[in-house]
Amino acid sequence: MIQKIADLPQQQQILLAALAVAGLGFFWYSMINPVSAEIGSQRERIVELTDEVEAGRAVADRLPQFELEVGELEGQLDELKQVLPDEKETAEIVRRVEELAVESNLSIRSFTPQATEQHEFYQDWPIRMSLEGSYNNLGLFFQRVANFQRIINVKNIEIRALSSADPDRTISATCTATTFVFVEPETS
Repeated sequence: MIQKIADLPQQQQILLAALAVAGLGFFWYSMINPVSAEIGSQRERIVELTDEVEAGRAVADRLPQFELEVGELEGQLDELKQVLPDEKETAEIVRRVEELAVESNLSIRSFTPQATEQHEFYQDWPIRMSLEGSYNNLGLFFQRVANFQRIINVKNIEIRALSSADPDRTISATCTATTFVFVEPETS
């Protein structure tokens, strides 16, 4: 076959060589080039997947640390749950605040629960109270509230003198005692 091509006139040999080069170019363009592009794209995808695998391994390597942190946070949550009562304990706490006032020799003139305020994981439960007694008894009440096992904030304290002949009833005080109630997060 090579001898037959060599016997052809030079113009035909050039034309045949051009056709062969064009055929090779068409073959490269239509067959090899798309496969090369696909190989390049697959290599890029392999690099991306390798990076994702390495990131996953890094997270997996930190899993014991995350489990330790979760354990610590659950312990803190358990401690906070002891300080923040849930709703079913709130009535008992309100009753105990009333008892603290009575134990402090204060007369309760009014005891009005206020609107609750919702926060991320707890609610405020404010109670507006009006008390009468002596200044020392009021101080004793605040000290007992401060030493109570649950968190209770007392604010908006207003104290007025009473014109009374009774030494155990010299002042009238109003204040807002706020306790906090733990709210379980909603699970979807």
